[in-house]
Amino acid sequence: MLHEDCTAKLLDMEPMVLQKIENSANQIILHVEMRRRVSECPACRALTDQIHDYRICTVCDSPIHDKAVIWKYRKRRYRCPCCGKQFYEKNCFLPKWHRMTNRLALLGMNRLALKQSRKEVACTLHVSPSTVGRWLQLIDFGKPKSLPSVLSIDEFRGNTEYGKFQCILTAPKERRVLDILPTYRESDLYQYLRTFPDRRQVQYFVSDMRKEYISLARHLFHDASIVIDRFHVARYCTWAFENVRKRVQAKLSADQRKYFKRSRTLLLAKMHHLSAESKAAVERMLLFDRDLREAYLLKECFYQFMASQSSAEAKQRLHEFRLHAGVADIPEFTACLTMLRNWEPYILNAFDCPYTNGFTEGCNNTIKVLKRIAFGYRNFQNFRTRILLTFHAKEAPAS
Repeated sequence: MLHEDCTAKLLDMEPMVLQKIENSANQIILHVEMRRRVSECPACRALTDQIHDYRICTVCDSPIHDKAVIWKYRKRRYRCPCCGKQFYEKNCFLPKWHRMTNRLALLGMNRLALKQSRKEVACTLHVSPSTVGRWLQLIDFGKPKSLPSVLSIDEFRGNTEYGKFQCILTAPKERRVLDILPTYRESDLYQYLRTFPDRRQVQYFVSDMRKEYISLARHLFHDASIVIDRFHVARYCTWAFENVRKRVQAKLSADQRKYFKRSRTLLLAKMHHLSAESKAAVERMLLFDRDLREAYLLKECFYQFMASQSSAEAKQRLHEFRLHAGVADIPEFTACLTMLRNWEPYILNAFDCPYTNGFTEGCNNTIKVLKRIAFGYRNFQNFRTRILLTFHAKEAPAS
């Protein structure tokens, strides 16, 4: 095999002829041309190999060893002897009228699927940030064709031209992102979801305690079990207990507060998870105030309720928690009790559903990272494309 053939094979450019290579500190310049072949006239479909002229084009290719790769491409133009049409040869690496190879654009799109800013991608590939932005606009994620059996919904702060908050739809069972919507308004969500013909196949609708989501589920997903994610339920109890702890600690003297140093983790932990030494420290802290003792017992009772294995067991333990809270009469737990009363049917459904909003919340964290890297997105379509590109790259199976 000739030396230039080996080089072309190494560079994955076998249809090309490498005439000369110039290597400098910052870039590699390849002087190339296509192998001469018989071509078909686009006008009359006649075959010809008559050459009309050559033109030198500058083309950007994928970098090698962190150096920009530039083609000095000797582009051949043919002439048809039948109709006189003049036309350029076809190049499998280069779309018509383009000055960047297909594989450079594909590499850029793959880089955009990573947690990198457009400027970082541009610097790595030795192109301009505006070029990377144009690549992003080439990607079109359409609307999903069907709904999953488990549908999860949540909002996140995006600050695009549509407002402060955007909406994410996920399929927790398959661990994939369905779509990103510009708003979380009930009317917009209704118009989006009502067009799906397979709404009856949704078995579980998982969300937080936002009345718009529950109303939407009741109107569109008649066969689905509406589930309030347990994380959003549990934090009402922890907020209430924290408010009691802060109130009690604020009244203590400086000497007494030493027992409460780094007490938050100890007091919020489940009692049976603590060591003997930690249990003794908790018991000393609970001696300071009656409300703190009652709040601690309420917290433990609530944890038992959250550990229920079925909705029937959860309903019984919830009743016990309410009785205990009524006797304790701690004002900080009023909001927790109101929440349980308002959302009880959907909270109990969570104990019969094996799925939560955990995957969706994890997606929101990734979205926050993408937004922080880009210093925010004002254009919703670019933001949506970047999010879906990132998650679809994660979902793609390994080759």
